[in-house]
Amino acid sequence: MSNTNISRKIIAANACWVMLLAGASLSPAGVRAPLGVYAHVDVETAINSYTGSSAPTAAQLHAYLRQIYMGLLTDPAVSGITAGIHWDLIQLSPPDCNAQDPNTCAPGTQSTDGYDYSYVEDVFVEAEAAQKSVQLILTPGVDSPSWLLAGIPSCDGLFTSAGTAPADCGKVTFTGFPEQPHADGNVLPLPWNSVYVSAWNNFLKHIDKVYGSNAAFVSIAIAGPNCASTEIILPTTANGSTQKQSGMPADQAWIALIAHSFPQTTSYQNSNQVFIDQWRKTIETYENTFANVTLFISPDSGDDLPALAPPPNNNKHFQAFLNDDCTPGSADFMSCQSKAEILWYFINVSGPNGKAAQIGGMTASSSMTIGAAGMGIAGVKVLTTPTSFSPPLSPAFLGGAEFDKAVSDPSTIQQEGCPDPKVGCPPYTVGVLTVEEAAYYVLTVFFNGTTAAAYYGGLSGPGAGVNGPALMQYVELDYPDIQYAQNNPCATLPSTIPGQPSLQDLLNMASYSLFGMAGQSTVLPPPSCPPAP
Repeated sequence: MSNTNISRKIIAANACWVMLLAGASLSPAGVRAPLGVYAHVDVETAINSYTGSSAPTAAQLHAYLRQIYMGLLTDPAVSGITAGIHWDLIQLSPPDCNAQDPNTCAPGTQSTDGYDYSYVEDVFVEAEAAQKSVQLILTPGVDSPSWLLAGIPSCDGLFTSAGTAPADCGKVTFTGFPEQPHADGNVLPLPWNSVYVSAWNNFLKHIDKVYGSNAAFVSIAIAGPNCASTEIILPTTANGSTQKQSGMPADQAWIALIAHSFPQTTSYQNSNQVFIDQWRKTIETYENTFANVTLFISPDSGDDLPALAPPPNNNKHFQAFLNDDCTPGSADFMSCQSKAEILWYFINVSGPNGKAAQIGGMTASSSMTIGAAGMGIAGVKVLTTPTSFSPPLSPAFLGGAEFDKAVSDPSTIQQEGCPDPKVGCPPYTVGVLTVEEAAYYVLTVFFNGTTAAAYYGGLSGPGAGVNGPALMQYVELDYPDIQYAQNNPCATLPSTIPGQPSLQDLLNMASYSLFGMAGQSTVLPPPSCPPAP
């Protein structure tokens, strides 16, 4: 991989650091959209990192979180906060708890409808003060409130010796799913369960009522038929998930659950059709609930839906899109094709919002070639490249990606930042990688196929592996990486990157590139580390 493409004329201390670019935004008029570098904060993870009292009060935790947000937002490279918050941290009680009995409303609710918006409010207060923006990643699935799960009959009896469950059962227990370490539990509401769907849709309406018109609110992840994130990921046999009580492989469990819930619906049997249909309904719900913000969908890679046959779709435009996103004959082709159907629906549905696609697991070893590995960052670029579609999509799709792991964490730097972890990184010895090199190689993947690719060692013309130039709009890093950049103004040496940029310099440059590609005026700050005399 070339290291010569961040020009010394840009990185070097005596370079000219100011360029103003004028033009129209990629977002439709009146629609708010994310742009630039975002600090991703999973609120539950941040709470767990609190090092003060062993039994902190709510006030102490909120003060701690606001201090984190305030510090991140002072960074000139940071456009805002991407806040990941579990549903069960916001809606503490049933919405009718006061009508039943005021005492059934959980302590800490800010109103009599069971909601506690305080953790959401922390983010918005600090973002508004800094005049920056907020993206919301609100996760249902196994992060659903306990009061909701308690009211849904379990389907686990299907997997016992009795083999029976209530006709209206609507939840199941899985184990071994990919995101389990970050989940609040392992009891998953069935994506089609009416009680679950109704409660989630009602929750979204409340979020829109409180924050929908807030100027700082720019985007929200589409979620509902998920497990432990907003990505299109469910427990599957391929990802090692099983039904907990029986140990049955997840795909077989899904077949049994679908047959039990829809005994008369032949099109759903041994098929991913029910998951596709639920995603279609969820997309419509978001379009009908929110207005003038950007809705983003997170397909992840091509796998992580059951290996069940999707319905046939012979539309020639869909087939062209499918060929760009998935590899026929691959082990995950049925899963990938099902995700392509979901994305295709999102492409074609209309509504008052902007649209974006985001990948949450970007690393330096992520494939940069469309169709090579199914979906992923290259698949996002298919959606965000105008020449991928004829006529071009309107509104244009925006593209985003999140670093999968922290580059500032010694335990994850190699896995995140090495273009080929199995071989090693410059100087091609496993374990030898600076923070700046790791970030640079991930940015190579992110910017490849864009007009700014050359600065990060990527390609922007023929051979870039995409139908470029792709319109990538924002990139997210875990907040400890932003804090590392702020606390370490000088690069770790020795570094193989020309000009020896620090992580802060790389973030400044990424922000500058993203604003420039969107036609927005921006100023690139000077190097964060003073040059040696």
